[in-house]
Amino acid sequence: MKISTFKTLSDNMKFMDAILDFFKEKNIKTIFSYPGEQIYPLYKALDENEDVKNIMVRHEQGAAHAADGYARITNYVGVCLATAGPGATNLTTGIATAYKDSSSVLCITGRCQKKYIGENYFQEIPMEFLNFFKGYFVETPDVGYFEKAFNETLNSRKPIHINIPRDVLDIIVNEKTKTENNQNYSKCNLKVENVKRPLLLIGQGIYGKLSYKEITKIGKILEELNIPIVTTFPARGVIDENDDLCLGLVGRRGSETANKALLDADVVYSIGSSLSYNTIVEGIRDKVLNKIISINPNPNNIKELKDTLLNLGIDDKPWIENLKESSYNLGDYSSKIKEIIDSLPNNTIITTDAGNHTVFTCMLKKCSLPKTIISSNSMGTMGFGLPVSIGVKFGCLDYGIGREVVLISGDGGFQMNIQELGVIAENNLKILMVIMKNNKLNVFGEIRNPNFNKIADAYGIDNAYIEDIDEIGENVKSYLKKKKPYLMVVECEDENLPRPFG
Repeated sequence: MKISTFKTLSDNMKFMDAILDFFKEKNIKTIFSYPGEQIYPLYKALDENEDVKNIMVRHEQGAAHAADGYARITNYVGVCLATAGPGATNLTTGIATAYKDSSSVLCITGRCQKKYIGENYFQEIPMEFLNFFKGYFVETPDVGYFEKAFNETLNSRKPIHINIPRDVLDIIVNEKTKTENNQNYSKCNLKVENVKRPLLLIGQGIYGKLSYKEITKIGKILEELNIPIVTTFPARGVIDENDDLCLGLVGRRGSETANKALLDADVVYSIGSSLSYNTIVEGIRDKVLNKIISINPNPNNIKELKDTLLNLGIDDKPWIENLKESSYNLGDYSSKIKEIIDSLPNNTIITTDAGNHTVFTCMLKKCSLPKTIISSNSMGTMGFGLPVSIGVKFGCLDYGIGREVVLISGDGGFQMNIQELGVIAENNLKILMVIMKNNKLNVFGEIRNPNFNKIADAYGIDNAYIEDIDEIGENVKSYLKKKKPYLMVVECEDENLPRPFG
């Protein structure tokens, strides 16, 4: 356990200024926010500071999703900020998504002055609804609240809520705060005798607190083990899916080979997987859970992870070969998705919304790097894709991650947070946005769509309307040459999804 000391605060420093110093101390580069009366002093101070970018979204849900996307690509902490009452309630879906999908989001909300809490005051409501995992009500101007919440969200990979009364922001702080920074790395040295068919199940928990660059090195370590590997959705690409050792995605939308391996293995070493029903589906769950050994190392650096993986005591046994997957006859919708994927650089980061496009993207894209597909795996949130792509793009810019960011969305989900086009236009974010327009909400009904191209025009975003698959490649190629956003509306026919496993 390491004891760290927060630096001595300047004389006559207000609490809100101490919070900004905390952000700088923790190397927080970007915050996604929306102003309002109860949070305005902190918002204004953030907007005027020169060390942390304050990105004003167009709806608080967008702030939560953008912070989530930022956390996922950087493997660090994403921060969102909103006011009390409706500002906080608008965060709910985004914070719930971060909770279900295990993302490190620090959610900061304002509150009326302490003397009005519990009274029938403007925008005053109980705020515990945002504490999906944990939350703190800030009674005194103590930066320790932030230090504790920051460490907890980073270690737990869950969102933490901090609620601050407006009057506390203006109180003068003169003390230094000592806090604990828990190092949760767990060494593992186990040996199971007579294992003939070992299998590694890799989840996103393997990333621990590694940097993005360290995460890209995990695949080489896994290759040294020479043991068959399956992955959860968010861990796809941790080892190149073209590698013979990688049997692919497991679970409801997983490959036949991966799911068969789960059943045939005599021991499954689960490394950083939460073992959700999406991963171990109902039909095989009881059979598989009985042979799982769970390992959650939470490494602080790549050396710790390497020590854990190379000391598992598993004999080198590549006992299974990739099966030939059943062929799927591509229809108009899936063919156009494939053409989009094939036209992009192999290391592109693809964010998706919720719908048919996510299934087809998952099925047709081989992930050669971690974080290749970023989706709402456990929550299935419509409206997720556009603001998450914004967070991912800012994360790439802040951390020098040189990969294209592409959103593939359905026509229904895109409209749920369409206002965030304003953020993309205002910041000239080079994101390719693809709307798969089939005028349907899966099997649930039809949807009457607006003219997406005219909406893009209104935001000053270059765009194209595409009917023919042959037009896709040239439009993607044109986008790649430029340094600005581009929106493609791809007209497509409805298509049934392949049947899920289990």
